[in-house]
Amino acid sequence: MEWTDMVHYQQQVQKVMRSLLPERRSALTASECELLAHLYLQPGQNTPVLLSQGTGMKKEAVSRCLKTLYEKNCIRKQRSKTDERSYQLFITETGLAELKKGYEAILQLFYDLWRSCGADFEAFLQYADKLAAQIEKGQEITRDHEIL
Repeated sequence: MEWTDMVHYQQQVQKVMRSLLPERRSALTASECELLAHLYLQPGQNTPVLLSQGTGMKKEAVSRCLKTLYEKNCIRKQRSKTDERSYQLFITETGLAELKKGYEAILQLFYDLWRSCGADFEAFLQYADKLAAQIEKGQEITRDHEIL
């Protein structure tokens, strides 16, 4: 594939991603919603390091989001019984309510695009899921391809 084709596709992906970013209707950012959803859906993976690994967010970004979530009373911390330096995180009732509001705003855009594009959007999501799985496994998609 020519580099000009790759630039075109990169721009198209950016356009799709921008169209899926919600207007600020929630007290939470998209990253904060993502972390809360992770805590809610996978309560056993509730340390900052596991959140970073599970979401693919950098540790610094996770730390900033967790600080803000704690200040907004969306999470609570509990010191680890086995390691005083570590702690576990739990979503609070406030966090659950804010998560619901945040995801209503975020997911509305997904549902709107799904209704307008149907099977094409479903195929896009399935391919995105496959790509994310490869990334999570640590495989480089471009390993055998020359990068400019």
